[in-house]
Parts: sequence; structure tokens; C-alpha cells
Amino acid sequence: MIEKDLLVIGAGPAGSTAAKFAAKKGLDTLVIEKRQEIGTPIRCAEGVGKNVEEFVEIENDFISKDVEGAKIFSPNQELFEMAERAAGDEVGYILERKKFDQYLVEKAIEEGAEVKLRTRAKDIERDGDSIITKAIRNGKKIKIKSKIVIAADGVESRIGRLTGIIDSLSLKDIESCAQYLVTGIEDIDLDYTHFYLGKEIAPGGYAWIFPKGPESANVGLGVQPTRASKKPKEYLDEFMTQLGLEDGKIIEEMFGGVPVAEPLETAIDDNIMLVGDAARQADPITGGGIINGIKAGKIAAEAAKRSKENENYSKDTLKYYEEKRKQEIALKNKRNYQLKELFQSLGDEKYNSIVSSLKGTDFEKISVASLVSELIEENPEIAEEIKEII
Repeated sequence: MIEKDLLVIGAGPAGSTAAKFAAKKGLDTLVIEKRQEIGTPIRCAEGVGKNVEEFVEIENDFISKDVEGAKIFSPNQELFEMAERAAGDEVGYILERKKFDQYLVEKAIEEGAEVKLRTRAKDIERDGDSIITKAIRNGKKIKIKSKIVIAADGVESRIGRLTGIIDSLSLKDIESCAQYLVTGIEDIDLDYTHFYLGKEIAPGGYAWIFPKGPESANVGLGVQPTRASKKPKEYLDEFMTQLGLEDGKIIEEMFGGVPVAEPLETAIDDNIMLVGDAARQADPITGGGIINGIKAGKIAAEAAKRSKENENYSKDTLKYYEEKRKQEIALKNKRNYQLKELFQSLGDEKYNSIVSSLKGTDFEKISVASLVSELIEENPEIAEEIKEII
């Protein structure tokens, strides 16, 4: 049996960050990853805000594009622009996601963490003040005994379900996504990310263009399954035609689901913490989860260190993680979930009105309070809902 202080399940950004900081703090740390290669398959548009620099030393090797801001198009194609600093956690850098994930794992290894690929967690059982994780590695059964498990095993987290921390996601809390990596793009400003609203384009979601380099970009969309009448790929093919990109060369396709759920009431159990998509930490409006996952991983590592120091691995000791993740992630996500529910209830005419009311706003200087005031003044019919949410 393998014995460790900490087992991290999943080597995405949340898990790798948790492993890096835990190992740095002196915990004997093992990361297991079910896939044979870190960073594959890619299941996101690869955008991240420049606040990632608070957690990661930026290297050109994993940056595809440094963007200037975001262009947002209403259903009637009216446009307003936001500078990068005002545009949120998904606008700033476009990553080479595979290289980025591999970089994070390398940093965890440098701090002393051990990593095992092709290792899938199947079950857990309690053994005194420890957890025994039963896993399959290269077709063989293994057991890993640890004081703490940090589960970074994705949106349908097996560990989260085994412990009863999470249930299956409701269809209304999933965006079904399709994306192409397209080359040969002309006549589109690839110094900006582009977002397109409208029920004909992406019902219950939005479409995007995330530039990857000269004449290439991730072009994709997410739709809310209960509002869509077609498959995401069909909407995407129509969107490509609308943009005049039907003759562009598609060199990669991606399909999958993105959680846009309300934050969990709790993300811990005795000996166990959930981070990243396993803890439903993606932004409910954008679906972006890289920054929040990294934040959660760092917080969980500190909680693990404190538990080891106290020789107490109960929920009471892990409440440091609960309190910090609620403060730094869940509070904003709860508000954004309510905004998502409100925005999904609006029709295209209201989207047109909102975008029109924001045109000309100086997003370099605007505050949240002044933005809300602007929305309320120009859109009085949704004023009460916005006030309650904010």
C-alpha cells in the first residue's frame, strides 16, 4: 500500500496547484491522473485573465495570444468594447492549454510532489483518521492511504458523489459546447476576444472567438440544453457561416459540457476537499473556471497544512478551506448564478437594449456601482431583479 500525507485526484489546474503548494509546505504529496498525458483532451476555449499572474509565473511557451480586450455583439450586431482589465477572468491571455497544464504539473514536481498517470480512483473507504483510495493503475489494483484527499476530478467528480457532497448536475446548470480551432481567418480583429449573444446563435449561452495567433482562433459556443432545438455542432456550423468562416480550415474539434451551477453549500467532508469543477467553481455566467480552480487549489493546500500541524483531519479543521473558498470564490459565483438565471430569461430585444445602453461607457474607469446604475437607468423593467442580486 502507498502511504502519503496528501492524495490529489486529478492533474488539471486546480489539482496541480494544490499539489504544488502542499508539497512546498512539506506535505508528502501524490497526484494521480486517469489520462496518459497531462492537458488532454482540451475542453475549454483557453482564455484566462491576467490576474493569473498572481499565482503563475507567465512563460511565453504556454501563451498563444495577449489580447487587448473584448468585443461583445448584441443579437442585432450592435457592438461595445471592454478593455482587458475590465473584461473579467477569461480575457487577457489565450493559453496553449496543454502546455499550461503540463507546466503546472512540472512546478508541482519541482516542489516535491509525485505524479502517477494512467491511474483512476475507483472507491474510497475510511481507516481511522485516514482515507484509503482504491485505484486502477495500468490495469492493476492499487491502494493509497492518505490523511487528506483533494478531489480535483472534474465536473462529475467520483469522489464528490461517493461522499455525497455533490449530486448530478441539472440540465439547466450545464452548457453544451462545441468548438473548432480554425485557421485562415481574415477580416476579424484577432487582437480582441469576441462574444456574440442571441437565441438564434446560442440559446441560453453565447458564442465566442478566442484568437490563437495570426489568422487562427478557437471559434465555439455553448447552449443551454433545455432551450436548444439543435445540437451544439449545428449551431456552430451556422455561426461559422454567419461569420463568413465556412471556408476556414478546421484543424481541431472539441465537444463537451461546462458547469454553470450554483456554488456548493459545502465542498468538504472529514479528510476530503473538492476543488475546481468538482466543487462547481466555474463562473456561472462565462463558464470559465481556470482562475477559480487555481485559487481553490492554493487555499486547499493551506488547509491541508493546517490539518497536518494539528493532527486533525476532520471537517472542523478543514473549515479554513470552506470559509476562504466562500469568501474568494462562492460569493461572487452565487451572485453570477442569479445574474445568469436572470439573463437567460430575457429575450433578444432586451439583450439589444442592454448592449445599446452600455455603448460609449468607459470600461477603463467604470466601477461596479456605476455600471449597475447605468443598467438600471436604461432598463427599468429589470431594475428590481438587478438590485436584489447585487
